[in-house]
Amino acid sequence: MAVVRPLRALRYNDELCADLAPLLAPPYDVIKDDEQQALYDKDVHNIIRLEYGLQSTNDTVEDNRYTRARATLAAWLADNTLVMEARPAFYPHVQQYDWEGQMVERRGFFAAVELQRFDEGDILPHEWTLKGPKEDRLRLMRTCHASFSPIFGLYDGRHTEIGELLERTAAAAPLAVAAGCDYDDRLWRMDDPTMVAALSEALSKRQILIADGHHRYETMLALRDILREQFPAAPLTAAFNYVLMTLVDINDPGLLVLPTHRLLLATHEMLAAAPCIACESFRSEPIDVPHPDAVTILLAKHRDEHAFIVYRAGGYTLLTAPKTELNGLPVLDVTALQERILTPLFSHDPGGQATVERNVRYTIKPTEAVARVDSGEAGLAIFLNPTPVPDVLTLAARGIRLPQKSTYFYPKLPTGLVMHNLQPEVTVG
Repeated sequence: MAVVRPLRALRYNDELCADLAPLLAPPYDVIKDDEQQALYDKDVHNIIRLEYGLQSTNDTVEDNRYTRARATLAAWLADNTLVMEARPAFYPHVQQYDWEGQMVERRGFFAAVELQRFDEGDILPHEWTLKGPKEDRLRLMRTCHASFSPIFGLYDGRHTEIGELLERTAAAAPLAVAAGCDYDDRLWRMDDPTMVAALSEALSKRQILIADGHHRYETMLALRDILREQFPAAPLTAAFNYVLMTLVDINDPGLLVLPTHRLLLATHEMLAAAPCIACESFRSEPIDVPHPDAVTILLAKHRDEHAFIVYRAGGYTLLTAPKTELNGLPVLDVTALQERILTPLFSHDPGGQATVERNVRYTIKPTEAVARVDSGEAGLAIFLNPTPVPDVLTLAARGIRLPQKSTYFYPKLPTGLVMHNLQPEVTVG
């Protein structure tokens, strides 16, 4: 099964800042342009300079966001802004966040997970990926020989001692904290040999489902193969044979999945065809939505059906159909939407160029979706219920992937709390 090892983490110097919040950032793929600049302005050592640097119209082959990240990394290592841990360790992590007025905690740990092809069956993907983000991440990691943000992985921790091991470590004072954002992070170090061995052994009997970070995982697979050719004498424990993950028990009560709503950049012909296409597979009826945020409450009443709410031109429409199965496996809402509405709708594009990558945008915020339709930026918005994680795991174990952006795990993992040095001389534990 999965090979999970402790790593010699690359981390911010503990003496640099008592609270690491000013230095961290969200994952690059949820950062908008104005947020990118705000992170630059927050602190001169914010991880944004490495993970998602600003671009310039004056960029060249020699001077661009990737080469600037490499130069910044070298400078921060030289002046001890960033330091390498002396010995390998696991890093238990707790994220505390406010959800609907209640404080919730999600527990996990940072680890090095051996890279495997998906067809080997131990690391399970659940979404298809896009080409563009993988090219960007490969350039960054290949230029810097480092990975700055973790992949989010899930495992089934039932009937293991993993939870107890993490709790024992977290009984001490945290190694690092990041407070004052939308959520608070605490980090510990687990380097006791007995506990480390027990944790690795427990995970060796489990598969890992990629919850978030499919593009980065596939990028790391490609980079691993490149570096193996470049450094054939490197041992199997070389860090570049492993990917940085934060692993969370799929049964953790703090694991929250939000729906990712769709915004369609549709042509006039596609918009005209949309009602007829929807009615071929779904019952359709107007629905009163007093506020965009109410769509989640209204859709929750239809979780035993395929259900969507469509917003267009100031009005809302509820689409419902009986739940279905295929070969004894559940057909999820995101799949039903893709196959019964989006794909047929794209066939009505007169130019024949409409695709998910070109014509669909995503948001977890209903108010933002409605505003973007009202502004004319998008032709219509489609709201969904959250995708059930147990069903995702069931399908992933059978090799079935879902459409892009089928899940949104909240909160996002921080970038910069623990990092992974991919230089060929660095090994994992």
